[in-house]
Amino acid sequence: MQNQILPPRRESLFKGFISFSGAALGAFVLALTLTYFAVTTALGWSVTEAARTCFHFPERAVIPEREDIIQMILSAAFFGSDALYFDEGEENTGLTEPYIPPSDSDTPHRPIGEPQTALEKIIYKFDRTLVPKGQSPIVPFDLTYGAKVGEILFTNTTPYEVNAEEALAAEYPIKTSLTTHSKGEPLILIIHTHGTESYSPSGAIYTSPSAPQRSADTSENVVSVGRVMAELLNDAGIPTLHIETMHDLNSYPRAYDLAADTVQKYLTEYPSIKYVFDVHRDAIVRSNGDLIRPVTVINGEAVAQVMLLVGTDELGADHASWRDNLSVAVQLQKRLADNYNRFARPINVRGASFNEQFTKGSLLIEVGSAANSLKEAQNAAKYLTYSIIDMIKDFEIK
Repeated sequence: MQNQILPPRRESLFKGFISFSGAALGAFVLALTLTYFAVTTALGWSVTEAARTCFHFPERAVIPEREDIIQMILSAAFFGSDALYFDEGEENTGLTEPYIPPSDSDTPHRPIGEPQTALEKIIYKFDRTLVPKGQSPIVPFDLTYGAKVGEILFTNTTPYEVNAEEALAAEYPIKTSLTTHSKGEPLILIIHTHGTESYSPSGAIYTSPSAPQRSADTSENVVSVGRVMAELLNDAGIPTLHIETMHDLNSYPRAYDLAADTVQKYLTEYPSIKYVFDVHRDAIVRSNGDLIRPVTVINGEAVAQVMLLVGTDELGADHASWRDNLSVAVQLQKRLADNYNRFARPINVRGASFNEQFTKGSLLIEVGSAANSLKEAQNAAKYLTYSIIDMIKDFEIK
């Protein structure tokens, strides 16, 4: 059969089609290759390593491998390095308490001897045989580390040296006159980064390991503790704002970022604010599953023990003036130690800033633990606030 010869126009169209098909196939292969390399690179890309490459911070800084850090980096790009917080900001003392001795006995060890009063004998009494199998015991403890009346102790996880006498001798960093403040010019801001933190039922000696330790009900959680503080402060003529926002309600990992936004918002609106108290409750669990209930007795009442936490710049936060916050903490601790026996746990000095860089009077305060009852925590808030009032009035400019 004789070969058919295409007309010139059809031959041109055919060659064009072949050329286009070849180019399209080549482009597809190239796109497929580039996509493969892009996906491979993306899977191997680390936000953490990008942060390490783009920003300078101490070697000990902890950078979370999570989506939140993208927001942190973008925030730093637009608003400066102050927006970078390369620490997880977890304030709970957990299993790190060095003064909880291991025990297999049925009664808890107490660092400073046997109970002295009848009520102490009641609240520190503990019978492990009454705890059903599989449940977590709630064990009463004195966590003041054996501090004598008026003695100031520290638990310090940083390489920085802290000295109570030097902090007491330092010039108090906050100058205020209560006569210049009014309800429209607050002196104190109380917030709750972890506002959903809740307490145990009154009188409970055990709980289920799976029992929730959080609540969105502000009559049951740590927000109600802040409410007691705010009422007493305002009644004493110290204008106080209490923000009942639970910053951990929708996003626990972002709670400190959200709390920082709240603090800066109110400091901008009310420049008169000199003190910011972030009120929490601790969570202390021994390796054997015991929940530790730090408790004491004041004026015949069972009272949760409290702990002041001072953040620093060790982990990279812009908090060079953290010793001002330490001075405030030591002055408050002195009054707690002078006024009440076995009430204040040692001041906890940590590497993270915990948003304390915004004012010289910023402190994180742990009121009891998850094993305390709400009533014990509210009692603690009362005596804590009395000492705060004493401190502010002692340093008031007359």
